[in-house]
Amino acid sequence: MKIGTTIGLALFGGGITLLIIYGIIQGFEELTQAMDSITIAISGIIIIGFLVLLLSIVMEQRKDTKKTMEHIKKEDLKP
Repeated sequence: MKIGTTIGLALFGGGITLLIIYGIIQGFEELTQAMDSITIAISGIIIIGFLVLLLSIVMEQRKDTKKTMEHIKKEDLKP
């Protein structure tokens, strides 16, 4: 895996894990009644991780497309 994918996956997975653990500790009823700073911070970690994953996937696809286009003969690209 690329470094961006690894970081994004770690942030995304870690944020979800932390949110689940925090929800179990505080109780789901109390968690839904008040969004405190810890919940907002953990949700932010999840969102950042998801965005990093999306960005790294897009960058990786573009890089792979460029590599593929270099290996295809120019005659094959014409209709």
